[in-house]
Amino acid sequence: MNSERRRKELGDFLRTRRSRVSPYEAGLQSSSRRRTPGLRREEVASLSGISLPWYTALEQGRDIQVSEQVLESLVRTLRLSRDERNYLFMLAKANPAVAPIKEVDGSIPPALKQILDRLGTYPAFVVDRRWNVLAWNKTAGTLCGDLEQAKELERNLLWRTFMMEVSKDRIVNWENVSAMLLAHFRNRYAMYINDGWYQDLVCKLHGHSEPFRTWWERHEVAGNSEGDQVLNHPETGLLSFHYNTFMVSESSDYLMRVYTPIENTGTEEKIEALLGAL
Repeated sequence: MNSERRRKELGDFLRTRRSRVSPYEAGLQSSSRRRTPGLRREEVASLSGISLPWYTALEQGRDIQVSEQVLESLVRTLRLSRDERNYLFMLAKANPAVAPIKEVDGSIPPALKQILDRLGTYPAFVVDRRWNVLAWNKTAGTLCGDLEQAKELERNLLWRTFMMEVSKDRIVNWENVSAMLLAHFRNRYAMYINDGWYQDLVCKLHGHSEPFRTWWERHEVAGNSEGDQVLNHPETGLLSFHYNTFMVSESSDYLMRVYTPIENTGTEEKIEALLGAL
């Protein structure tokens, strides 16, 4: 079942990527009567130097062997980014370093908690490989609500972003932030595709969130998550941050997200005043 899911993901990814490459970009002449958005299967196969039956089997999720040379040809034809290339190789199992499944114990090393506490007015939190928030500093708790009382999925970063109204209400640029978050999650999803927990979460979100359902079908991927986020806090007004997400170490399942106040927006001063009033 897990291998079938991986092959289906690979086929879906290839279909979405070829649909966005125009014949003009690929150096082909296009008829005004053309109905297919992007490239046809036979065009991808021809441009990549592979047979049409073989490429069709790949898109249909059949159990076939894929060489690194063929994958590199598809990368060039479909004009994949570095993150998309890595994702393709991960799904095709050309990269054997697919993360193993191990239990999530819900705790973090004390040193990580110390780092969080030393960040002061910079909101920050740590999530596990399933994106459940394990630890946070005082500033993050003040801005995000009472995480101590949050239960089960309410502690999951993706669920909070797509399903909790407080997130939608407070994040001014919610669409940009959530779309980037989902692209980053998609990359992690492929990494842990053998973990059924991921599939369960995706099914729940797919059934309850229209934006999630629409964006999930687009199959956008990102190896890292960073950008700008603007919060409209009920006590401080607008707060502007640049956020970065870091893997704590190469052998670790932990990710740390840190929000840096953007200069000349008054954000840091507002947070200091808010924390001082508590």
